[in-house]
Amino acid sequence: MKRDVSTELLRRAMSASNDGLVICDAATADMPIIYANPAFERVTGYRAEEVLGRNCRFLQRNDMRQPGLDAVREALRSGSNCMAMVRNYRKDGSMFWNELSIAPMLDASGRLTHFLGALSDVTERVRTEHRQLEKQRQLEKSKRMLEGLALKDGLTGLYNRRHFSEQLAREWNRARRDQLPLSLFMIDIDHFKRFNDTYGHLAGDHCIRLVGDTVRRCFARGSDLVARYGGEEFVALAAGVERRQGRERAELLREAISELAGERHGRSGAHPVTVSIGLATATPDERISAEELLDAADRALYQAKRQGRDRVVQAPALRAALATAA
Repeated sequence: MKRDVSTELLRRAMSASNDGLVICDAATADMPIIYANPAFERVTGYRAEEVLGRNCRFLQRNDMRQPGLDAVREALRSGSNCMAMVRNYRKDGSMFWNELSIAPMLDASGRLTHFLGALSDVTERVRTEHRQLEKQRQLEKSKRMLEGLALKDGLTGLYNRRHFSEQLAREWNRARRDQLPLSLFMIDIDHFKRFNDTYGHLAGDHCIRLVGDTVRRCFARGSDLVARYGGEEFVALAAGVERRQGRERAELLREAISELAGERHGRSGAHPVTVSIGLATATPDERISAEELLDAADRALYQAKRQGRDRVVQAPALRAALATAA
């Protein structure tokens, strides 16, 4: 049996609601508030008599450029339902996140007469979500940092040997596809053990960092790859660099490192730092491999050290060497 719900019962239900409820007059141009329940007063700090006759926009104060408000304005314009998250401001000026729900109210003929607005203070929920998002961002940042550390040498900040080996294979395949030459430089600090024994490990570490920084500066193109290959050994890979250009870059690097005088290591009168460099260049094809390029540069480095150090030795062109052997 259908029973009519009394107006008094509806008023009591709205008064008992935990959500702030307002009814606005849709037939009046500014859509003023004609009813506000006790929960609205608790949420906003405004008494009902202070807001009756006013448009709800006072809750936004000067914070009018919000994505959620665009959805609210469209719902009011079209007379449709809407739920939006907006920043509102209490009477004391404090901000709260309002999960706002708007519903049109129609008369018996279907004509829009009022809007019912339900305000829900979800500030704590939003803060919790923000904290969780920030925690997730920090975890992702830490993960990226750890992944970066796994690729880097702790002393110099250059890539480590493992990462270089992985990238060498990748760069080899790319150069083979594009038919570009690759020049590989093996760089070793001369008499480093003697330097370390004479001046101590702290000075030795400083020396390695300075040499590493110099190698990095000399191979600063975006396509260059530099790594610390061993204790006092570095390696650099330069794509698109022919034999002559490779020799010029190796000599520039050797001269730059020779200028690292002993006093820059904190010891006046100490001998200058020098390096030996082995260089190999090849245009990848099916007859040679990346490992052969690396081996050729390593043999050239060995020759540079045997010939007296502080020099560059360039390996024969790998393609020509293989053709001769055939």
